[in-house]
Amino acid sequence: MSDDARIPDWPVEVRIHQLEGFYHVATHQGYARASAKIPYSITEPALHQQVRKLESALGGTRLLERAPGRLMVLTPAGRALYKFIAPFYEKVPGILRTISNNLGGTLVVASEPFYVADLCAPALAQMKETCPDVHFQLLELDRPQIIDVVASGRVDIGVTVQTGPVPDDLAFESIGELGLQLLLPANHPLASKKSPPKIEQLQDINLVVYPDGTEGREFTESTLRRAGIPMETAAEATSSAAMRSLVRAGVGAAFVPALIQKKSKRKKRTLKDGCISFDFTDMLREVVGLPHFGLFRRRVGTRKLIKDFCTAARDLLISE
Repeated sequence: MSDDARIPDWPVEVRIHQLEGFYHVATHQGYARASAKIPYSITEPALHQQVRKLESALGGTRLLERAPGRLMVLTPAGRALYKFIAPFYEKVPGILRTISNNLGGTLVVASEPFYVADLCAPALAQMKETCPDVHFQLLELDRPQIIDVVASGRVDIGVTVQTGPVPDDLAFESIGELGLQLLLPANHPLASKKSPPKIEQLQDINLVVYPDGTEGREFTESTLRRAGIPMETAAEATSSAAMRSLVRAGVGAAFVPALIQKKSKRKKRTLKDGCISFDFTDMLREVVGLPHFGLFRRRVGTRKLIKDFCTAARDLLISE
């Protein structure tokens, strides 16, 4: 499609300031009242001129007419035009206040799927209460994609694990460490144990794992190898949520990341979907250390809205 095809025809003599003048006169039903109410200096004759030029540009179509009480009221053509432009001008003061307060109109967050339900969604919901007019976008991407879109400016914040050096043009704020949990189907022979199975009890376990060639698969293989646990693959899945679904269906067990909850000391939990979860964070800490996760953003041009999201995310983890 050519550029010309995307641009609608525009009456060449119509100017935006003429539409604005018409909007104010119609809203306040008079030139003198509009001149007094407009939040910048403009004379009554100037408003007269704007409306006359607008009517002339529209082929002499009358938009306003005089009524008793020195009021200016809309003609049928004026009502049609006013109905169309009024929503725009009514919203202008609000968006200008938002921008001048350094909040911005949109916040775009890119996250690995693992952090969406328990971190990103609650943080955005909390912000929505204090910033109801802000538009939020939440994208699910993998870690390399997140780094790219944050660096390019297409996304404001990236939520992901930190591995390797941080690019020079980005800042990273660690907000927590990742633990490790073993998920088992409720009918698995090891599910009845009261404490995490020992390494020797996991020698023949069939696992649902991340796909070959992904960072998650590489990390899982390295961790299990150092812990002395053979990796017998039952199935592959691209996210921890999909892995959990396969575990619930009885396809196999799975080692998946876990947000460390400081208040929770339980080593075994029955999850809402019926899966059994055993905490293997101590094993992870011993064999490879606990990975840090957090927030990536550009070093320059940090808006208040970005800072507010970072604060909300930190507060959620502290309150866990």
